[in-house]
Amino acid sequence: MADEDLAAIERMVAMMELKERELVREKVHANFASLRIAWTPGAIENGATSAVYASNAGVHVDGGSMKEFAGHAFHERAREKLGLSAVCEKKLAKAASLAALDEAAMDDDVDFNSPEYKMKKTKRRGNKEFGDHYGALGLALKRFNATKEEILERHRFLTVALHPDKRGVAQVSAAEAEKIEQRYKAVVTAMEVLTDKNRRREFDSVDAPEYNFPTECEDGDFFATFMPSFHLLARFSETKPVPICDDPDAEWDEVRKHYIFWAAKFSSWREFPHEKENDTETAHDRDHRRQMEKENKRLRAESKKKEQQEIRRFVENAQKYDPRVIKQKAAEKAARDAKKLGRTDSARALAEEDAKKKAEEEAAAKVAEEANKAKKADAKKELEKAKKALRKDKQRVRAIGAVAEGWVDYPGDAELESICDALTVDHADAVKAACDAAMNGDEVKGAWDAVACILSLAVTAKGGDWQAKADEHASRRAEREASEKVGGAWNADETAELEKASKQLFPLGTINRWDSVAAHMAAEGKPRTAMDCMVKARSM
Repeated sequence: MADEDLAAIERMVAMMELKERELVREKVHANFASLRIAWTPGAIENGATSAVYASNAGVHVDGGSMKEFAGHAFHERAREKLGLSAVCEKKLAKAASLAALDEAAMDDDVDFNSPEYKMKKTKRRGNKEFGDHYGALGLALKRFNATKEEILERHRFLTVALHPDKRGVAQVSAAEAEKIEQRYKAVVTAMEVLTDKNRRREFDSVDAPEYNFPTECEDGDFFATFMPSFHLLARFSETKPVPICDDPDAEWDEVRKHYIFWAAKFSSWREFPHEKENDTETAHDRDHRRQMEKENKRLRAESKKKEQQEIRRFVENAQKYDPRVIKQKAAEKAARDAKKLGRTDSARALAEEDAKKKAEEEAAAKVAEEANKAKKADAKKELEKAKKALRKDKQRVRAIGAVAEGWVDYPGDAELESICDALTVDHADAVKAACDAAMNGDEVKGAWDAVACILSLAVTAKGGDWQAKADEHASRRAEREASEKVGGAWNADETAELEKASKQLFPLGTINRWDSVAAHMAAEGKPRTAMDCMVKARSM
């Protein structure tokens, strides 16, 4: 950059600062001179030349309403109305700054060809074009270091200075008018992009210069070779501030923190637009936009992964050639060697004691390991024993099921197998107890006990609705036993009606056969339970 350009920039900045200070001084001093709320000579104390005090009168606030301020609120309100409070001074300073920008915007001598307004060529990444937004706002020299406040101020200034009406778009040729319109649109677009966090990051990623990480360096050139890359990467860090230790004489603790951050904590937000990306601005709706963003993220992931690998290799190479790291490793090695060579007899004895203690601990650990192995072997044997017993008990369950087959509440052979499959070693005790309750030795006590056994195992293995079925079976059994106690013998008419119902009306294979037979018997005036009907029919 030429010295004349730098001098012109410095003069412009100095002029704007001078105008700002003059406006603030004029406003604040004028209000300070009128600081007189109310005073009388009789209210002066301790020889003071004047006194400021408040009356009970209300203070006019915005909108014309009357509000009474008291205490600190009154004093702060009075100072604010006079432009003397800290809050008001900030407002005055901001107003003065904006006024200075307005005056500069009205100055036709502003040089839009100066270096700060110089715009780079448009870059293209995939299906997107990236103009120089910083140059459009006169921030070409600051670029990614520009703050949001600076961007907004430059936008406000340039929307006035470059407005087509102010530039006389109606009095120029069509080609010149197009240039004026495009320049104004560049300012508007730049503000939209640079005030949006994600869009600015994308632009800064493309705007950053291309670079290659160094992999090695000559002796004495480490800081000139590697450190610029650290500073270049710092702009993309999610964490701020970024610790960069580029002092050759820095303490080892600072160097260690530097490499801990870059090796483990550094996270880059840099984006890598892909040539096949979708333009989210063309999305039909929110879902379409979300789908596009997801696809774009997938396309960028490969470049992002490549960048992470390059940064990791770069940091490893930096540690390899950093003279401070080399010096520290040499010092640590020298200390270890000195300690090894300088051992005294007491140190050797201590080492022998440590070795002995370690051997004892290893022996104890070995004994514990053997005991643990034996314990596991015993547990395995017990498990196999339990599995074998369970298999035998499952055979007993199937034998019990054969006796219960065809009886009311019996779930069926297929369900019985499902129940057996669901029974595990954890149910072994319950299975044995249920089988013992249903059998006398190797013989099943009876169909009632067999069905009860099967249902109890179903409750144990599966739970759920099986408990209700078990309760219903118990109720049927109680009714049967009560009926037998009463001594309800079958007469010839009942037997004939039962034979008709079981063989003609509800033959074998009918769904809920015995419930239907019992209902028919009740309808004929000969009430009997389903179990009574089944037992009598099988004995005929």
